[in-house]
Amino acid sequence: MKKNLVVRSGSLRMGGLERVLIEMLQNLNKELYNISLIIEDDSGNENVFLNQVPKGIDVYFLKPESLIEKTHYHRERKKNIYHKLMYNLLMSKEHSFVISKTQEVLREIEKKYGEIDVFVDYDWGARRYVEKLKAKKKIVWIHNSIPKLLKKESKIVRFGKNLSKYDAVVAICEDMKKEMEEIYPHLKNRIKRAYNPFNFKRIIDLSTDDSCLSEEQKGLLKDNYIIAVSRLDTVQKDYDTLIKGHKIAMENGVSEKLYIVGDGPNRKEIEEIIIKNGLKDRVILIGKTTNPYIWMKNSKLFVHSSKYEGFGLVIVEAAILGKAIISSDCKVGPKEILGNGRYGKIFSVGDYKKLGEELTELLKEKDIREKYEVVAKERSKDFEASKIMKEYDAIINS
Repeated sequence: MKKNLVVRSGSLRMGGLERVLIEMLQNLNKELYNISLIIEDDSGNENVFLNQVPKGIDVYFLKPESLIEKTHYHRERKKNIYHKLMYNLLMSKEHSFVISKTQEVLREIEKKYGEIDVFVDYDWGARRYVEKLKAKKKIVWIHNSIPKLLKKESKIVRFGKNLSKYDAVVAICEDMKKEMEEIYPHLKNRIKRAYNPFNFKRIIDLSTDDSCLSEEQKGLLKDNYIIAVSRLDTVQKDYDTLIKGHKIAMENGVSEKLYIVGDGPNRKEIEEIIIKNGLKDRVILIGKTTNPYIWMKNSKLFVHSSKYEGFGLVIVEAAILGKAIISSDCKVGPKEILGNGRYGKIFSVGDYKKLGEELTELLKEKDIREKYEVVAKERSKDFEASKIMKEYDAIINS
């Protein structure tokens, strides 16, 4: 008999967590589960992953786009006391609305499939009210280093109390699991580990698909370049180190340009860092794309400079495409993916001089670069979806 499985997450907008959500939904065994998907934000045209949700999965949106836009309008103007009051009022209204709407949707799912066996909170967004939801088993997935994300001790403690409401807590790598066990020893028996699943065929197929590129971008693709793929966010992604490291490599005689694929709130700030370092024509911001893989495939190597990570999806994706990889040793994920330096080069967070040295070596020494290309591709096999989904099934059914 099939289990009644409900998966809840925040959005279907462009993002790493959303991509992993889709991979999970596409690879869950439909013979084992009746699957329903609850998404908190209906983002209208920004629901870029909606058409990738497999057929047969019912999708329920909670907050309408109009409510989201209204709250956003006041949030952007919070310095004004009126807008601050309106924002706080709307946030309170949203919270109550989401709880009642979720309960309503769960009742609808129960009518269709019967009692809910498993409720998966895939982005921990239901943690403040999950005890009000009816399901035999409740599981939460954690995608980030909790201390790096929350920082304040009071928030970390409060988060642990929320996690206690779940029957199982899933960390997406061993380092994260160990970190959580140290912070929350009372949850040790509930904490599980499951890597993110990757669809190799999709990534490899997209790596040769240039249909989304403009003529100008097709021209850029033919140039010699290295690549970074990440959100343009200076809080988490260390662009200062990335750009300074590339500058050192260029001073050492490296000719390859640096392409940065992605978009985000700090684009202007990053542009200023590029200009400050005199690299306006050597560091190119490609912008947002639904297909970063063609850019990865045609690059000389992949570089990652985050201050912290949840896992480092793009590192595995670069490995699948056989790229030599250089990454910061940020918590949590990259060091584990790269086997503490066995499958790729690692430098300390913020050490742009070391990054410059590693870039120089890999770009000037073809034999060394090719060695890392081979071992990276071999390592990527540990993250193939069919293998990882066995871990998911074990957690859901335990």
